[in-house]
Amino acid sequence: MDLKFLAIRELIKEADDSVATISEKGGPIDVTNPMAQQLFNALVSAYGRRAALTHGSFNEENSEGYPFISGFKKFIDNTPDEKTFLTLCDQALAQLAASLQQPSARAATGGYVIFIYYSSDVFDYLLIGLVGDKTGVAFDQELNPTKVIEVDLEKLHQAAKINITTYKEGSDSYLSFIGTRRKGDITHYFSNALGCTDVVPAKKSTSDLIKASEDFCRHYQLQDKQEEIVEDVVSYLSRQRDDKQSAYLPDVEKIFDSHIPPEQAQQATGSFSKFANSDNYQVSQEFQPHTSTINAYTQVKAKMDNWQLDFSRRSLGHVNSNSEIEFDPQTNSIRINRLSTKVIEQLKQALDLSN
Repeated sequence: MDLKFLAIRELIKEADDSVATISEKGGPIDVTNPMAQQLFNALVSAYGRRAALTHGSFNEENSEGYPFISGFKKFIDNTPDEKTFLTLCDQALAQLAASLQQPSARAATGGYVIFIYYSSDVFDYLLIGLVGDKTGVAFDQELNPTKVIEVDLEKLHQAAKINITTYKEGSDSYLSFIGTRRKGDITHYFSNALGCTDVVPAKKSTSDLIKASEDFCRHYQLQDKQEEIVEDVVSYLSRQRDDKQSAYLPDVEKIFDSHIPPEQAQQATGSFSKFANSDNYQVSQEFQPHTSTINAYTQVKAKMDNWQLDFSRRSLGHVNSNSEIEFDPQTNSIRINRLSTKVIEQLKQALDLSN
Protein backbone atom coordinates (compact mmCIF):
# COMPACT_ATOMS: atom_id res chain seq x y z
CA MET A 1 0.00 0.00 0.00
CA ASP A 2 1.15 3.51 -0.81
CA LEU A 3 0.12 6.35 1.51
CA LYS A 4 -0.24 9.56 -0.51
CA PHE A 5 -1.93 12.09 1.77
CA LEU A 6 -2.90 12.04 5.45
CA ALA A 7 -4.72 14.63 7.54
CA ILE A 8 -6.08 14.58 11.08
CA ARG A 9 -8.69 16.96 12.52
CA GLU A 10 -10.84 17.00 15.63
CA LEU A 11 -14.60 17.30 16.15
CA ILE A 12 -15.62 18.31 19.65
CA LYS A 13 -19.01 17.12 20.91
CA GLU A 14 -20.19 15.50 24.11
CA ALA A 15 -23.02 12.98 24.29
CA ASP A 16 -26.44 14.65 24.58
CA ASP A 17 -24.93 17.96 23.52
CA SER A 18 -26.51 19.60 20.48
CA VAL A 19 -23.43 21.55 19.41
CA ALA A 20 -20.46 20.14 17.47
CA THR A 21 -17.34 22.28 17.11
CA ILE A 22 -14.44 21.92 14.67
CA SER A 23 -11.14 22.27 16.50
CA GLU A 24 -8.42 24.46 15.07
CA LYS A 25 -5.91 21.73 15.85
CA GLY A 26 -4.53 19.31 13.32
CA GLY A 27 -4.04 19.38 9.58
CA PRO A 28 -1.79 17.61 7.06
CA ILE A 29 0.66 15.00 8.33
CA ASP A 30 4.03 14.21 6.78
CA VAL A 31 3.47 10.79 5.19
CA THR A 32 7.17 9.94 5.48
CA ASN A 33 6.89 10.04 9.26
CA PRO A 34 7.14 6.42 10.52
CA MET A 35 4.29 7.05 12.98
CA ALA A 36 2.11 8.28 10.12
CA GLN A 37 2.77 5.00 8.31
CA GLN A 38 1.95 3.07 11.46
CA LEU A 39 -1.33 4.96 11.92
CA PHE A 40 -2.19 4.41 8.25
CA ASN A 41 -1.57 0.67 8.42
CA ALA A 42 -3.48 0.35 11.69
CA LEU A 43 -6.56 2.21 10.43
CA VAL A 44 -6.73 0.33 7.12
CA SER A 45 -6.32 -2.94 9.01
CA ALA A 46 -9.00 -2.00 11.55
CA TYR A 47 -11.44 -1.16 8.75
CA GLY A 48 -10.63 -4.40 6.94
CA ARG A 49 -11.45 -6.44 10.04
CA ARG A 50 -14.98 -5.13 10.17
CA ALA A 51 -17.54 -7.67 8.96
CA ALA A 52 -20.50 -5.31 9.25
CA LEU A 53 -19.87 -3.03 6.30
CA THR A 54 -22.66 -1.63 4.19
CA HIS A 55 -21.83 -1.27 0.50
CA GLY A 56 -23.33 1.32 -1.79
CA SER A 57 -22.77 4.53 -3.68
CA PHE A 58 -23.30 8.29 -3.46
CA ASN A 59 -26.79 9.73 -3.39
CA GLU A 60 -26.37 11.15 -6.88
CA GLU A 61 -30.09 11.91 -7.29
CA ASN A 62 -29.90 14.46 -4.47
CA SER A 63 -26.22 15.37 -4.75
CA GLU A 64 -26.97 19.08 -4.37
CA GLY A 65 -27.88 18.35 -0.74
CA TYR A 66 -24.48 16.77 -0.10
CA PRO A 67 -21.59 19.21 -0.77
CA PHE A 68 -19.06 16.47 -0.09
CA ILE A 69 -20.10 14.67 -3.29
CA SER A 70 -19.32 17.66 -5.53
CA GLY A 71 -16.12 18.27 -3.58
CA PHE A 72 -15.07 14.66 -4.11
CA LYS A 73 -15.69 14.94 -7.86
CA LYS A 74 -13.52 18.06 -8.05
CA PHE A 75 -10.82 16.27 -6.07
CA ILE A 76 -10.56 13.39 -8.55
CA ASP A 77 -11.17 15.38 -11.76
CA ASN A 78 -7.51 16.36 -11.88
CA THR A 79 -4.39 14.86 -10.40
CA PRO A 80 -5.00 15.11 -6.63
CA ASP A 81 -2.56 17.26 -4.69
CA GLU A 82 -2.31 18.22 -1.03
CA LYS A 83 -4.21 21.48 -1.53
CA THR A 84 -7.27 19.85 -3.11
CA PHE A 85 -7.05 17.02 -0.58
CA LEU A 86 -7.21 19.44 2.35
CA THR A 87 -10.09 21.32 0.71
CA LEU A 88 -12.00 18.05 0.52
CA CYS A 89 -11.16 17.33 4.16
CA ASP A 90 -12.57 20.73 5.18
CA GLN A 91 -15.79 20.05 3.26
CA ALA A 92 -16.20 16.65 4.87
CA LEU A 93 -15.48 18.05 8.31
CA ALA A 94 -18.08 20.80 7.91
CA GLN A 95 -20.70 18.27 6.81
CA LEU A 96 -19.85 15.93 9.69
CA ALA A 97 -20.18 18.76 12.20
CA ALA A 98 -23.54 19.78 10.76
CA SER A 99 -24.79 16.19 10.75
CA LEU A 100 -23.63 15.67 14.34
CA GLN A 101 -25.93 18.48 15.42
CA GLN A 102 -29.04 16.74 14.09
CA PRO A 103 -31.48 15.39 16.72
CA SER A 104 -30.85 11.78 15.60
CA ALA A 105 -27.15 12.17 16.48
CA ARG A 106 -27.70 13.69 19.91
CA ALA A 107 -26.20 10.66 21.68
CA ALA A 108 -23.13 10.61 19.42
CA THR A 109 -19.80 12.04 20.47
CA GLY A 110 -16.99 13.70 18.57
CA GLY A 111 -13.46 12.46 18.09
CA TYR A 112 -10.49 12.56 15.77
CA VAL A 113 -11.32 12.51 12.06
CA ILE A 114 -8.60 10.83 10.02
CA PHE A 115 -8.49 11.36 6.25
CA ILE A 116 -6.35 8.99 4.18
CA TYR A 117 -5.75 8.98 0.43
CA TYR A 118 -3.84 5.88 -0.63
CA SER A 119 -3.39 3.23 -3.30
CA SER A 120 -3.39 -0.53 -2.98
CA ASP A 121 -2.73 -2.83 -5.94
CA VAL A 122 -4.35 -1.06 -8.89
CA PHE A 123 -6.93 0.87 -6.87
CA ASP A 124 -6.96 4.35 -5.33
CA TYR A 125 -8.93 4.85 -2.11
CA LEU A 126 -10.17 7.60 0.16
CA LEU A 127 -10.71 6.42 3.74
CA ILE A 128 -12.35 8.63 6.37
CA GLY A 129 -12.59 7.39 9.94
CA LEU A 130 -13.70 8.81 13.27
CA VAL A 131 -11.78 7.48 16.25
CA GLY A 132 -11.57 8.30 19.94
CA ASP A 133 -8.87 7.88 22.52
CA LYS A 134 -8.39 5.68 25.54
CA THR A 135 -6.28 5.56 28.66
CA GLY A 136 -3.24 3.30 28.45
CA VAL A 137 -0.36 2.39 30.70
CA ALA A 138 3.34 3.03 30.10
CA PHE A 139 6.49 3.02 32.22
CA ASP A 140 8.49 6.09 33.09
CA GLN A 141 12.29 6.18 33.32
CA GLU A 142 12.10 4.60 36.77
CA LEU A 143 9.75 1.89 35.46
CA ASN A 144 6.83 3.28 37.39
CA PRO A 145 3.44 2.74 35.72
CA THR A 146 2.12 5.99 34.30
CA LYS A 147 -1.04 6.94 32.46
CA VAL A 148 -0.91 7.74 28.75
CA ILE A 149 -3.61 8.74 26.29
CA GLU A 150 -3.57 6.79 23.04
CA VAL A 151 -5.74 6.54 19.93
CA ASP A 152 -8.31 3.77 20.17
CA LEU A 153 -8.37 2.19 16.71
CA GLU A 154 -10.12 -0.93 17.98
CA LYS A 155 -13.34 1.05 18.34
CA LEU A 156 -13.76 2.25 14.77
CA HIS A 157 -17.49 2.90 14.94
CA GLN A 158 -17.78 5.37 12.07
CA ALA A 159 -15.82 5.18 8.83
CA ALA A 160 -16.28 5.19 5.08
CA LYS A 161 -14.04 4.01 2.26
CA ILE A 162 -14.43 5.08 -1.36
CA ASN A 163 -12.83 3.13 -4.18
CA ILE A 164 -11.91 5.99 -6.49
CA THR A 165 -10.88 3.67 -9.32
CA THR A 166 -14.18 1.77 -9.50
CA TYR A 167 -16.08 5.05 -9.09
CA LYS A 168 -14.39 6.38 -12.23
CA GLU A 169 -15.23 3.13 -14.02
CA GLY A 170 -18.94 3.67 -13.36
CA SER A 171 -19.48 0.72 -11.01
CA ASP A 172 -22.83 0.43 -9.20
CA SER A 173 -21.06 -0.03 -5.87
CA TYR A 174 -17.84 1.80 -5.09
CA LEU A 175 -18.00 2.73 -1.43
CA SER A 176 -18.56 1.06 1.91
CA PHE A 177 -19.26 2.38 5.36
CA ILE A 178 -19.66 1.20 8.92
CA GLY A 179 -23.15 1.42 10.34
CA THR A 180 -26.44 2.08 8.61
CA ARG A 181 -28.35 4.96 7.09
CA ARG A 182 -31.51 4.30 9.11
CA LYS A 183 -32.78 7.46 10.73
CA GLY A 184 -32.50 7.18 14.46
CA ASP A 185 -29.45 4.97 14.26
CA ILE A 186 -26.55 6.65 16.03
CA THR A 187 -24.25 5.94 13.07
CA HIS A 188 -26.65 7.51 10.60
CA TYR A 189 -25.08 10.95 10.81
CA PHE A 190 -21.67 9.84 9.48
CA SER A 191 -22.76 8.17 6.24
CA ASN A 192 -25.44 10.81 5.74
CA ALA A 193 -22.92 13.65 5.99
CA LEU A 194 -20.86 12.15 3.17
CA GLY A 195 -23.89 11.46 0.97
CA CYS A 196 -23.54 7.67 1.15
CA THR A 197 -26.48 5.50 0.21
CA ASP A 198 -26.85 1.77 0.72
CA VAL A 199 -28.80 1.32 -2.50
CA VAL A 200 -27.04 -1.52 -4.28
CA PRO A 201 -29.26 -3.24 -6.88
CA ALA A 202 -31.10 -6.15 -5.25
CA LYS A 203 -30.19 -8.37 -8.20
CA LYS A 204 -26.46 -7.79 -7.67
CA SER A 205 -26.64 -8.32 -3.90
CA THR A 206 -28.59 -11.56 -4.31
CA SER A 207 -26.35 -13.03 -7.01
CA ASP A 208 -23.19 -11.95 -5.16
CA LEU A 209 -24.39 -13.65 -1.98
CA ILE A 210 -25.03 -16.91 -3.80
CA LYS A 211 -21.63 -16.71 -5.51
CA ALA A 212 -19.98 -16.02 -2.14
CA SER A 213 -21.81 -19.04 -0.72
CA GLU A 214 -20.47 -21.31 -3.45
CA ASP A 215 -16.94 -19.93 -3.15
CA PHE A 216 -17.00 -20.23 0.65
CA CYS A 217 -17.84 -23.92 0.32
CA ARG A 218 -14.90 -24.44 -2.02
CA HIS A 219 -12.56 -22.38 0.15
CA TYR A 220 -13.28 -24.48 3.23
CA GLN A 221 -13.54 -27.82 1.39
CA LEU A 222 -17.29 -28.16 1.90
CA GLN A 223 -17.97 -29.28 -1.67
CA ASP A 224 -19.78 -32.41 -0.52
CA LYS A 225 -22.28 -30.17 1.27
CA GLN A 226 -22.25 -27.29 -1.20
CA GLU A 227 -25.50 -28.13 -2.96
CA GLU A 228 -27.36 -28.53 0.33
CA ILE A 229 -25.87 -25.36 1.84
CA VAL A 230 -26.59 -23.17 -1.19
CA GLU A 231 -30.09 -24.62 -1.33
CA ASP A 232 -30.63 -23.63 2.30
CA VAL A 233 -29.32 -20.12 1.60
CA VAL A 234 -31.62 -19.70 -1.39
CA SER A 235 -34.56 -21.06 0.63
CA TYR A 236 -33.82 -18.43 3.29
CA LEU A 237 -33.79 -15.71 0.63
CA SER A 238 -37.09 -17.00 -0.73
CA ARG A 239 -38.71 -16.89 2.71
CA GLN A 240 -37.49 -13.36 3.33
CA ARG A 241 -38.76 -12.27 -0.07
CA ASP A 242 -42.16 -13.89 0.48
CA ASP A 243 -42.43 -12.19 3.88
CA LYS A 244 -41.34 -8.89 2.32
CA GLN A 245 -38.37 -8.80 4.70
CA SER A 246 -34.71 -7.94 4.14
CA ALA A 247 -32.03 -10.62 4.08
CA TYR A 248 -29.35 -10.37 6.77
CA LEU A 249 -25.78 -11.67 6.54
CA PRO A 250 -25.73 -12.84 10.19
CA ASP A 251 -28.73 -15.07 9.41
CA VAL A 252 -26.92 -16.60 6.45
CA GLU A 253 -23.82 -17.10 8.59
CA LYS A 254 -25.90 -19.20 11.00
CA ILE A 255 -26.90 -21.44 8.08
CA PHE A 256 -23.24 -22.04 7.26
CA ASP A 257 -22.31 -22.60 10.90
CA SER A 258 -24.94 -25.35 11.15
CA HIS A 259 -23.26 -27.23 8.27
CA ILE A 260 -19.62 -26.84 9.28
CA PRO A 261 -18.19 -30.15 10.61
CA PRO A 262 -16.55 -30.17 14.06
CA GLU A 263 -13.03 -30.57 12.68
CA GLN A 264 -13.39 -27.26 10.78
CA ALA A 265 -15.41 -25.38 13.38
CA GLN A 266 -12.52 -23.41 14.84
CA GLN A 267 -11.39 -22.14 11.45
CA ALA A 268 -14.66 -21.59 9.61
CA THR A 269 -17.40 -20.96 12.18
CA GLY A 270 -18.52 -17.35 12.30
CA SER A 271 -16.46 -16.33 9.29
CA PHE A 272 -19.00 -16.21 6.45
CA SER A 273 -20.18 -12.63 7.07
CA LYS A 274 -16.66 -11.26 6.77
CA PHE A 275 -16.03 -13.46 3.71
CA ALA A 276 -19.14 -12.21 1.88
CA ASN A 277 -18.67 -8.63 3.09
CA SER A 278 -15.14 -8.40 1.64
CA ASP A 279 -14.20 -6.41 -1.46
CA ASN A 280 -14.46 -9.58 -3.57
CA TYR A 281 -18.25 -9.80 -3.10
CA GLN A 282 -19.35 -6.61 -1.30
CA VAL A 283 -22.53 -8.13 0.10
CA SER A 284 -24.05 -5.65 2.55
CA GLN A 285 -25.23 -6.62 6.01
CA GLU A 286 -28.80 -6.10 4.85
CA PHE A 287 -30.42 -6.15 1.41
CA GLN A 288 -33.66 -6.97 -0.39
CA PRO A 289 -33.71 -10.41 -2.09
CA HIS A 290 -34.27 -10.28 -5.86
CA THR A 291 -37.14 -12.43 -7.12
CA SER A 292 -35.87 -13.29 -10.61
CA THR A 293 -32.38 -14.12 -9.35
CA ILE A 294 -33.79 -16.43 -6.68
CA ASN A 295 -36.03 -18.14 -9.23
CA ALA A 296 -33.05 -18.70 -11.52
CA TYR A 297 -31.40 -20.73 -8.75
CA THR A 298 -34.54 -22.55 -7.62
CA GLN A 299 -36.34 -23.22 -10.90
CA VAL A 300 -35.35 -24.81 -14.19
CA LYS A 301 -37.36 -23.78 -17.21
CA ALA A 302 -36.94 -25.35 -20.64
CA LYS A 303 -39.02 -24.91 -23.76
CA MET A 304 -39.11 -26.61 -27.15
CA ASP A 305 -41.52 -26.18 -30.06
CA ASN A 306 -43.94 -28.84 -28.80
CA TRP A 307 -43.37 -28.94 -25.04
CA GLN A 308 -42.04 -27.06 -22.04
CA LEU A 309 -40.73 -27.95 -18.58
CA ASP A 310 -40.85 -25.96 -15.36
CA PHE A 311 -39.58 -27.70 -12.24
CA SER A 312 -37.70 -27.16 -9.00
CA ARG A 313 -33.94 -27.35 -9.35
CA ARG A 314 -33.72 -29.73 -6.40
CA SER A 315 -35.74 -32.28 -8.42
CA LEU A 316 -32.96 -32.62 -11.02
CA GLY A 317 -30.21 -35.18 -10.79
CA HIS A 318 -27.91 -37.45 -12.77
CA VAL A 319 -28.80 -40.91 -14.07
CA ASN A 320 -29.43 -43.41 -11.26
CA SER A 321 -29.49 -40.61 -8.67
CA ASN A 322 -33.06 -41.52 -7.73
CA SER A 323 -34.08 -37.92 -8.39
CA GLU A 324 -37.54 -37.12 -9.67
CA ILE A 325 -36.00 -35.91 -12.92
CA GLU A 326 -32.79 -37.50 -14.22
CA PHE A 327 -30.68 -36.13 -17.04
CA ASP A 328 -28.46 -38.42 -19.12
CA PRO A 329 -25.68 -36.43 -20.85
CA GLN A 330 -24.74 -39.49 -22.93
CA THR A 331 -28.09 -39.62 -24.70
CA ASN A 332 -29.14 -36.00 -24.03
CA SER A 333 -32.41 -37.23 -22.63
CA ILE A 334 -34.37 -36.92 -19.40
CA ARG A 335 -36.32 -39.43 -17.35
CA ILE A 336 -39.17 -38.42 -15.05
CA ASN A 337 -39.68 -40.70 -12.06
CA ARG A 338 -42.35 -41.09 -9.36
CA LEU A 339 -45.24 -39.73 -11.38
CA SER A 340 -48.42 -39.09 -9.45
CA THR A 341 -51.52 -41.15 -10.18
CA LYS A 342 -53.19 -38.11 -11.68
CA VAL A 343 -50.33 -37.48 -14.12
CA ILE A 344 -50.21 -41.16 -15.08
CA GLU A 345 -53.92 -41.11 -15.88
CA GLN A 346 -53.52 -37.94 -17.95
CA LEU A 347 -50.76 -39.55 -20.01
CA LYS A 348 -52.75 -42.75 -20.50
CA GLN A 349 -55.74 -40.78 -21.66
CA ALA A 350 -53.60 -38.80 -24.09
CA LEU A 351 -52.32 -42.06 -25.58
CA ASP A 352 -55.75 -43.69 -25.38
CA LEU A 353 -54.41 -46.33 -22.98
CA SER A 354 -57.10 -45.90 -20.35
CA ASN A 355 -58.57 -49.32 -21.09
